[in-house]
Amino acid sequence: MSKILLQGPFEQPLGFLVELHLASIMDEKYEEMMKAKGFLLYNLDTLPAKFIQMAKEELGETDEIRRSALEQFRKRILEYKKLKCLTDDKFLIQFLRVRKYNVDKAMGQLHNYFNLITSYPHLFETLDKEKMDKLASSNFANILPFRDPDGCPVVTVKIEHWDPDDINVQVLFCLVVAVFFSFEIYPANQICGIRVIVDVKKFSLKHLRCLVPRYIPLIAKALRNCLPVRFKSIHVVNEADIFRQFWSVLKIVLSEKLKSRIFFHGHNLQDVHKFIPKEVLTCEYAGDCTSYNVGVLKEVDKIYDRFSMTIKAFFSKKCT
Repeated sequence: MSKILLQGPFEQPLGFLVELHLASIMDEKYEEMMKAKGFLLYNLDTLPAKFIQMAKEELGETDEIRRSALEQFRKRILEYKKLKCLTDDKFLIQFLRVRKYNVDKAMGQLHNYFNLITSYPHLFETLDKEKMDKLASSNFANILPFRDPDGCPVVTVKIEHWDPDDINVQVLFCLVVAVFFSFEIYPANQICGIRVIVDVKKFSLKHLRCLVPRYIPLIAKALRNCLPVRFKSIHVVNEADIFRQFWSVLKIVLSEKLKSRIFFHGHNLQDVHKFIPKEVLTCEYAGDCTSYNVGVLKEVDKIYDRFSMTIKAFFSKKCT
């Protein structure tokens, strides 16, 4: 069947444009439905009053405590010459929130984060933006457009879109750390925590060999008191025997607290709805979301210069 083309410098098949228009209408209807039900967008430019109250009740955050803790935290860092990192409020407050404004614990977590990056210079010292963009554009990772009722953003990671023959582990880990770094953009992420869906469909021996055993310590450290993120829950779906071999090794080095927040659902995707409402989830997880309108590539682009500067500061000879 021949395709009808629109005439002009930007010729497109008419059917494609119709599909694009229908998708746009579906997206608008979905957004209207979600807002009517009280769900909040991922992109929150202002902090809702209920999250300010949550920060006060769960994290002990007030204007005075925040100001005092930031001052103490910055002073500690500047006095400790071996710790090379940024010291602006935006960077430091992530660690204070994740450790509930305990400056000693925040300092420990920052040390862990710093040591994680600097212990693997072959992974992090040189960033390959072009390949990071390629992986980010591949549907490997996504941030769903609406938050769950607790305010948590939902991140999906799909292993089937990572081909180790094309994208090496260096690019993989740099992108993952950059995505977590991008959570600093919205304070609600730090206050509410995040939920992650790890879709391990097509996890293969090739993936296993790339990660085990060399990078098991890195993954464990990243998940345990290192990244400035509160993991509320991690949901593994579509797991097969080969992934269970990976998990049998990883679970040995994870804390009991973290393991209690990791759930395995197999191919029962509706089981995920017990933790994350189907309204938030995409159709591939038996949900209602019609599109990914929060592109990981766009989010990483927002912070890439700052992320690169942070990495350079970690490996530099002077604190910035």
